[in-house]
Order: sequence, then C-alpha cells, then structure tokens
Amino acid sequence: MTLRADDVSKDVEKAVKRSRLDQAGTKPFHLKAEITPVSDRDKALNRSGEIEIWWKSPEAWRREVRSPEFHQVEIVNDGQVWQKNEGEYFPEWLRSLAVELIDPVPPLDHVLQEVKSADVRSFMGQTNAQWMTMGSDGTVSKGIGAGVALSNSTGLLVYGSDVGWSGDFHDYQEFHGRMVARAIGDAKIVLLEDLGSEPADFFDATASGGDAQQISTLVVDEPALRKNMIASDPVPWPSLANGPLTGVLTTEIVVDREGRVRNVGTIVSDNPGLSDVARAWIMQQRFKPYLVNGVPVQVVSTMTLPFTTTRPAGTENFDSARNYFERGRKAGFPAAGAGTPYSLSATFQAMGSDGKVADGRYEDIWVNEGEWRREAWFGKSHYVRTQNGDKRYQLAEGPDAALLRLVFKVIEPIPALDTFVESDWRMKREDIADISTVRVATGPEDASGKMVEGNSRAFWFDQNGWLLQAVDAGVHITRGNFVEFDGAQVAQSIVVRAKGGVVMIVKVGSLQESSTINKSDFVLKGHEYKRQFTDEVR
Repeated sequence: MTLRADDVSKDVEKAVKRSRLDQAGTKPFHLKAEITPVSDRDKALNRSGEIEIWWKSPEAWRREVRSPEFHQVEIVNDGQVWQKNEGEYFPEWLRSLAVELIDPVPPLDHVLQEVKSADVRSFMGQTNAQWMTMGSDGTVSKGIGAGVALSNSTGLLVYGSDVGWSGDFHDYQEFHGRMVARAIGDAKIVLLEDLGSEPADFFDATASGGDAQQISTLVVDEPALRKNMIASDPVPWPSLANGPLTGVLTTEIVVDREGRVRNVGTIVSDNPGLSDVARAWIMQQRFKPYLVNGVPVQVVSTMTLPFTTTRPAGTENFDSARNYFERGRKAGFPAAGAGTPYSLSATFQAMGSDGKVADGRYEDIWVNEGEWRREAWFGKSHYVRTQNGDKRYQLAEGPDAALLRLVFKVIEPIPALDTFVESDWRMKREDIADISTVRVATGPEDASGKMVEGNSRAFWFDQNGWLLQAVDAGVHITRGNFVEFDGAQVAQSIVVRAKGGVVMIVKVGSLQESSTINKSDFVLKGHEYKRQFTDEVR
C-alpha cells in the first residue's frame, strides 16, 4: 500500500465503501448490537445498552437505542423524521456508536480532505494517516490528534477519530458483498440478517405520538459555540512544582440542549498537572442553548484555555525540557555545534549475540545537518545511516545489527525536539559525584522520587549544559573525559551499564576537522529510509 497521501485518501474511501451498510445498493437488513463496557471508567458510568436497526434504504429506516439513562425510537422515511425519546439528553457515546455501526466514518468528505495533507506512515502492518484538529478560543490554539488507520493486509479500516467521531473496528465479516465490522469499540453486532416483512406502519414517519421537539446533535467549531458561553469566574489555576507555567490546553466537549456541559474528553495540555482543575471548571460552564432554525440542539465542539500559573513558594524555577535538550546538544555534540565539517572515529567493546566480548568500530562524517554518514562495524555485522539533502538511507546487516543501533543511540542519546511532549518531562536538581546537575526526566517514580527502573528516562545536565549521564529503558549511560571541539565539549569516554553490569565501553579515538569528504558516501542506493517512530535525531 502506497504512502502517497492522495492515494491513501483513495484507499480510505474504498475501505469505507466496502464496509458501510448505510449506502445505496445495500440489501435491506435487520441489525442488533449489544454494548458491554470494558474499561473501569465506562463500567462506573454504566455505559451499557442495545442498538437495533431496521433498514430498507438510505431514505427509509427505523432505529431503537436503549441505555440505563436514555431510550429513543427514531424513524426516517422520505425526508420525514419521527422520534420518541425517554430522557432529555442523548449520550454522545451512545449516539456515535449507533451511527458508526452502519456508517463507520460519518464525516467522510472532511476526513478524505484531511488525509490528503496528513502525515502518512506505514507501521506494524497498517497505514496511518494523522493530522491535528485545532481548538481555539480566538486568541490561542492547540491541536487534538486525529486520524485513520487501514490494515495493509485487508485494506479495511482499523480505527479512526476526530472531534465528534471515533471508533476502532474489528471482526470483519461479509454481508451481501459488504465487509462489516462486527465489533466497534464496546459494541458487538449480535445479529445481522436480511430484513423480514414488517407491518405497514413500521416505517411511518408521519405517525402520531412522536415528540414535538426532537433531539439532534451537531459538531460546531469552537468560536461558534463560544458566542453562547455565559460569562463566569476565571479558572483557579493552582501552583505547580513541575512542568510549564504558561501554555494552552484543549479538549472535546458535549453540550446538551439546555446549555449544560455533559462530557469532557481527554484533555491535551502543555502541563497535565492542570487537567483535573480544567475538567472541573469546564463541567461547571453554562451556555445559551445552541439553536438551528430556532430549535435547540446538542453540540460537540472543543474548549481551549490558556493558562498561567506559578511555582509553590520555595520551589526552584527550572527552564523547559526543550531548552535543556537543545542546549545540551549544542554544548556536547559536534553535529549540533557551530557547523564545522568533521570526522569522528571511535572504538567500542561489547558482547555479541554469540556471547563473546569483542571490539567494534564507529565512524561519523558530518558536513551539515543535511549531509552526514554514521557507520558501525562489529564482527560480521554492519550498520549505516546517512542523509543527503531531504533523503535518508539506512543499511542494517548481520546478527548484531541491533547492538550497532544501540551504539548509535548511546553516542547521541538526547531525544529529538520534534518527538516529545514538553509536559511529559519533570525537572529537579540532583548531585552526581559532587557535581550539581539538573535532572530532566519522564516516566514513573516511587514515593522518594526515584525513577522506576526500565520504565523511566532521564538526562542529567551540569551548569554548562554538558550531558553527564542518561538512563533510557534500563540502560545507564555515563559520559566523561570531555574534550573541546569547535565550541562543543565532546565526551571521549562513554560507559554503558544494564542490570548492574557494564555492557559497553565507547572510546573516541579521533575528532578533527575534515575538508576531504566524498559526498557520494551520503547516498546508499536501494536503502532509502524514512525517519519515523524514533526519537533519534540522526
């Protein structure tokens, strides 16, 4: 399956056409689905129910949905709509499932347009198209991740999400030429059969007894919803010991016909420490009813909030993780320094896949950020990464190629700035061998503040910005014997430990300016490589 966005857009359209029941040409059907919550949160919220659909055509159908708090019968026939509701609010989780059972991607035109400019990647047997849907209060903006994924083996939809729509699709089975997902989220289709003979009035949308004011739901942009927002007290942001003090957060919300917030989705924040306060404040907000043709409707939209807070009294105010990482790369790695072309040679000692300790070799040739070659050898294994302009190349061969990847990682361990979320990182001051450092860390900690081994990452920088130590996935990296090169202090010795023992020692043998560089070395024909799903810069 190709990775050209235009072609992936066509693939998504084909996938939906193959699986959508609610389209012309589908044989009339009767469907019944049961909803059984799996997560503790959904169980606590009692998100269980049943959905039953009798479908003659896109213009004539009947649907009944039932949950502990809501019951609706809806009939659509030739442009007429009849409803009978028990409950004032149609829960959004229930409504979206009822739609996606027969129309897996309701905003299809919008999704196809987004896919054409999306970030498209193939990984783990599926093709993913991702984009950002922006929330904005009119002054600041922040994105909510959205996207779709297709199975490379079947071409069918695996999952999709955007504001007002989300689902994951499994257990596809054929029904008269349609490949129908029998499991969507917590909903499972327990019956899908040909439509039988129903009473003459079963699809009568003009029958008496229906509700005069029907329930409908609309996805609107945030500025439109904010026009109906009733003024209230500002958010009482608390002081925070960790994370950014200023930033933006956003989330998806559902507002009912009376203007009450009924649901707040996952909060995307520059500082997650403020999420609970933001959620509580948003839930308390009130809106004037959103009217369409004079009739109030339920609304799905975003709510975006800027925040400014402070550190608690006596707490040190640290810089951002981004600045520590950027400063650290420039202070200690020549590929991020002043820009002088160089060649670097190093040797390393490690245990190979055969259980024997042996010596290996590493070389790095750098002209600029778009022209470089990194290469390592160990026994019968060889690993190369290069870049030539906007093209990258990678070659991995031999039984110890994974070991050589680790060599690349420990020599340049600082994560790329485009691969992490600032709010995931925490800063604190720690001493290493009597040297005062700032620890920049992410992942779980115990009650004493010690990182949980194997599940956390951390980097220790001294006052000059030099990276002295790092821990990543249980691998401990200690850097020392710094030598100046072109304004950067480059570690000549790198010791790698895992499970309490030394597993690798890297020694830089030479680092010098280089003027005789063959730029053809930056091209590896037949080994093109796209940098993805990695936090390594090179």
